[in-house]
Amino acid sequence: MFSHLIKVPFIMSPTFAKYSFAKMMLHTQKISTYANDYTIDERISEYGNLKDDIWFETDIAKDNDLVNKTSESLGLNQSFTNMLGLGLEIEDDILIMHEGKLESSFVAFASSWSAGDQQGKTLKELHKPIADGDKLRDASGHIMKAITGNNCYHRYTWGISPLGKRSNHPSYEKPDFDSIDDLWFRVEHERTIPVEKNKTCALLISVDVFPLKDVLKTDGELLQKSIDSMTDSVLEYKNLKKVKKLMNEYILS
Repeated sequence: MFSHLIKVPFIMSPTFAKYSFAKMMLHTQKISTYANDYTIDERISEYGNLKDDIWFETDIAKDNDLVNKTSESLGLNQSFTNMLGLGLEIEDDILIMHEGKLESSFVAFASSWSAGDQQGKTLKELHKPIADGDKLRDASGHIMKAITGNNCYHRYTWGISPLGKRSNHPSYEKPDFDSIDDLWFRVEHERTIPVEKNKTCALLISVDVFPLKDVLKTDGELLQKSIDSMTDSVLEYKNLKKVKKLMNEYILS
């Protein structure tokens, strides 16, 4: 079920693959015209809880009308006053990179980071906290050149959390856990689309969570091997040291 995104050995490296424009248009229609009401309500709730900690729009974004240019590129056929309006209209989280810097974003379902304090950062700066992320940081320039080019791209990332919801914003305290039953497998599907060639692109992020116990039934051996292959610094960064111990005990039982 998850063999397409759980890799052995686990390596912190850029893994973007081309994503067809047709697929991207089908996806944007799904998250807008046919948006899931529950997801939209969840995003509204996160905004109610966190306010400016989940979105921003710089003066550069406003002056260049990046939100509406992005909306047009996504085929939404709708104009917005600001990023808040766009972020509450679609299911996905969204970030807009312009001339190499993050100029606007709405991230309701963050993975342990706050979108509100990332204004103006380069891709390399955004990836600075990532453990063993030198390859990813070193490739930042090449990644930006690619995703502002002619093609759409996508990639998956995953994590394990005791928070049984999509948002893992740092404002939410993660509860302690002593069992696999207390844990959730969190999947992010990132998609990129060029907005203005060689200048601007948007990143869309879909987030889903699944009970870890269910994932172990289908992909337990693969997931164990992936976690076992991680360095200590990656285990620390992804908060998996205790998870690794519990998983090994669970699989051996």
